[in-house]
Amino acid sequence: MADTLGDMLATARRGAGKTIADMESATRIRGRMINALEKGEYDALPVAAYVRGYIISYAKYLDIDPEPLLKKYAEESAEVPHESMRLPQQVVPRRHETHAVPYRTAVLLVAAIIVVALVVWGIGRLSGRAEDPMPLPPVPESTATPEPEVTQTSPAVVTTETLDPEQVTPAAAGDPFTLTVRIAEDGASWLRVTIDGLIAYEGTLAGGESKEWEVTDSATLRVGKPTAVTVLRNGTPTEIPLNANTPEMTLSVTDVTE
Repeated sequence: MADTLGDMLATARRGAGKTIADMESATRIRGRMINALEKGEYDALPVAAYVRGYIISYAKYLDIDPEPLLKKYAEESAEVPHESMRLPQQVVPRRHETHAVPYRTAVLLVAAIIVVALVVWGIGRLSGRAEDPMPLPPVPESTATPEPEVTQTSPAVVTTETLDPEQVTPAAAGDPFTLTVRIAEDGASWLRVTIDGLIAYEGTLAGGESKEWEVTDSATLRVGKPTAVTVLRNGTPTEIPLNANTPEMTLSVTDVTE
């Protein structure tokens, strides 16, 4: 019987007559991750939740029980320091950083306004209008609504019946939206998520896990196992197309939603 998790995985794979390339193609787990698993190189793997998803996918493809493998992984990974297990690189800004203005940019913007104001004032001085005061940056007008003028005529009565529901303008398309991906408790699936042209995530999510991103332009998803995945746009489920071996779907801020 194999002594380590890597030995158990490699023995099961060879016994089924499968190569690492076969496993990568079938499970969507990268070959280097499979190599790291079979060699016990846990410092080259992401956090434990992802590794458990790899093991479950690996075992399901070979039609073996994943429980002994997960138990063996728990025993071996307990000896690995937490700082050695790396999270996947975050390539898309977090939601609270999406619309943040950098401090340096704000300072430069204020400086530019002051310079423009000084130039305008200097031109006024050269043109013989020295008595004019130096222009100041425009101050936003008060948003307070002036009180309506009282007239002697009888006020018109406006009721809710006079409003035409068809005149109400729906929210314009083009607003950013929140994309959420959830995995069923008893499932696992490989995913590749591209947000605004950048790959935000690629790997396998285990049962019960979820991911969330803020989309300002468009999002494209490739889903390994659609039956285990729920895709939500601003909290509303979105249907995954089932017209390909690995379904792909694209959501855009210009899409019209009800």
